[in-house]
Amino acid sequence: MALGVALLLVGASAYAAGTRGGAVAAAAAPPVEVTLYAEALCPYCAAFVTDTLGPLVGEPWFDAVVKFRYVAWGNAVNTSRGVMCQHGPAECRLNRVLNCAEALLPTQAAFLRFALCLEGAPAKRMEEAVDECATKEGMPAAARLHTCAGGVSGDMLERAAAAETAALQPPHEYVPWVTVQGIALGAPESTADLLRYVCVAFAGERPEACYAPPPGAALALPGGAAGRVTA
Repeated sequence: MALGVALLLVGASAYAAGTRGGAVAAAAAPPVEVTLYAEALCPYCAAFVTDTLGPLVGEPWFDAVVKFRYVAWGNAVNTSRGVMCQHGPAECRLNRVLNCAEALLPTQAAFLRFALCLEGAPAKRMEEAVDECATKEGMPAAARLHTCAGGVSGDMLERAAAAETAALQPPHEYVPWVTVQGIALGAPESTADLLRYVCVAFAGERPEACYAPPPGAALALPGGAAGRVTA
């Protein structure tokens, strides 16, 4: 992937500027922007949310270090008959639910708990799980969520997700598609991979989780820019 000068700036300078911290990182630096471009009924997207991202979400440092966004559009297309989603009309509805949930829930942590709950449900009953998952996050009967997803707000969020996905450079090749600080990573294959990219990009006091690899292990973003873990 052609990643440009931004890659060098993030990889080479950010890691050098950071310091080692405790279990909870100090909020002295802006959080790392991690954006997931995905679609609701994609099994690989669900696996990324539950298996790759999920283990990091409950960490005490996560909200201070990571600014996470879920852009639910994926491989959907606009046609003369309306939006067509890769996995059918149910996926279109669930994409709108996810976009609305991110807009309506008051905190990143609440949205991530909702997304983990929803993506953890079997695909065939994911629509049934919406109310259950929303209620857990303080949205009784999911009324506001359904109103958003079925109305003008849902339309606006859907268009915004489509436009943001279409504007990706380089364009997404598959889903899930992940960017860190706007740099395309594709789909990190493990929690450790995602954590390493975040640690490289974070310029503040890093949590101990960043130093789990053996001292001296190289950490690199795609394209060759790298930092190094030191004790």
